[in-house]
Amino acid sequence: MSIELRWLRSFVAVADEMHFSRAARRLRLAQPALTAQIRHLEQQIGTPLFERTNRMRGLTIAGRALLPEARALVERSDSLSRMVKQASLGEPGFLRLGVIPPAATTTVARSLRRFIKEHPGTELAVRQGGQDLLTDELLIGDIDLMIGRPSANQALKQRRLFTEEQGIVLNEDDPLAKLPLIPVANLADRRLVLLRDNPHFGQLLLAHAAKHHVRLFPVHIAEDFPSLHWLVRAGLGIAPCSLLLADGLPRGLTANRIKPAPEKLQVNAIWKGTDLSPSAAKFLQILCANIRGRRAGLGYSNGAKALSLAWPNRGESASLASSTQIQTEPKAGWGKRGTRAQ
Repeated sequence: MSIELRWLRSFVAVADEMHFSRAARRLRLAQPALTAQIRHLEQQIGTPLFERTNRMRGLTIAGRALLPEARALVERSDSLSRMVKQASLGEPGFLRLGVIPPAATTTVARSLRRFIKEHPGTELAVRQGGQDLLTDELLIGDIDLMIGRPSANQALKQRRLFTEEQGIVLNEDDPLAKLPLIPVANLADRRLVLLRDNPHFGQLLLAHAAKHHVRLFPVHIAEDFPSLHWLVRAGLGIAPCSLLLADGLPRGLTANRIKPAPEKLQVNAIWKGTDLSPSAAKFLQILCANIRGRRAGLGYSNGAKALSLAWPNRGESASLASSTQIQTEPKAGWGKRGTRAQ
């Protein structure tokens, strides 16, 4: 069986209009040509698709079964045509972005809003998940760009974006919540609420506490971040938290810094291969500009100091910038699965 796409397009138009003349005008075809295409389609399928006598009465059972599939094929064909045309002109067509939760900051959100405003025709898909899951999706081509921890995988290219510091989430009624800086020793024997299916989450804080001879009791009971926050609000423990996300915590919770502070974690833009897609390159340009120009959007709450940006040396930037379409500023630099806490 050989079915032509133009026959399916004509079938969808007639099914929508339930009138051959209107469908012909919509497709800018002569009505005899449209009728011939429907006849060819019915002959190939081997059954009528429309119930009709002197006038159109509706779709047959076969027509009703075919319509959603035909419509999906026609829409996919149109989408592919637009994508290829945009790519040939160097314009964004679609962007599939993966973001680990600590990197889902207001600056990333602001950058996405600006990207869509400047490129309204771009199809955008954003997935939030753990480092391992997003790395796998990047490697198999399910996402174009990842905002996450540095990767040791040699198949991936990276650009260093910023660093972030971990603190702890407490119930605002917790006596420690009043301290602008919480000594690590004051956390001794506390329950640390962690995610059930993320082995990396919380490991940095556990190691930092152990380094200072402080024992925490990890409990892997949270299904996701909303449930983790609810458990802390219920008084079942404290939890690790990126201080970049402190302002977005639910009511009743607070995020505080600890002293001595744990090692800061790096956040990179990561992609597969030597060149970014046009959409990913344009989004990354916007994101880097926002990081450089609006550091206030990456600040800490609770009176903590503003976030510091991490830029590698210019020599590293020059060596990697040549393999991508992104134009870097003089200070901009370029950076397997992460093994540190998320």
